[in-house]
Amino acid sequence: MIELSPKIMELIKLYIAIYCTKPKPLYQHRLFINQRGKQFTRHGINRICKKYFTKALSPKRLNNINPAHSFRHACAIRMLACGKPVSTIKNHLGYENIQSTMVYLKLDLTGKKEVQRNFIEYTKSNLSHDPKIEELIDWKNKKDILEWLDSL
Repeated sequence: MIELSPKIMELIKLYIAIYCTKPKPLYQHRLFINQRGKQFTRHGINRICKKYFTKALSPKRLNNINPAHSFRHACAIRMLACGKPVSTIKNHLGYENIQSTMVYLKLDLTGKKEVQRNFIEYTKSNLSHDPKIEELIDWKNKKDILEWLDSL
């Protein structure tokens, strides 16, 4: 079960009124049905997503994208950026295991920089002056540290 905003509920009701008027009896309990009145298959969903991604993105960017999973990933990243707990994101995505959720939660570069900035501020404000800490903070001149940050 997930909570839906009033706007989403309004859009779903509109969708049902326009597009779900003739589902086959076996598929009447499905919200999304295809043009034959049956449930969508994963291939059908992927084809629809790819159709619209093709209109929005360059062919070069499409090579590295799984269209249907991109929406799931974008949702998880948006929730993370809004400060939602990982457990909430896990529940929203419908996973039983938190490790499955972690795949979607790679921070973007802005998030990485924010984490680093917060760590530096915390370190400077809570620890006494230490040359070793200053050396660690001088990450911009350390190729191995930058490579490690890029790998996160």
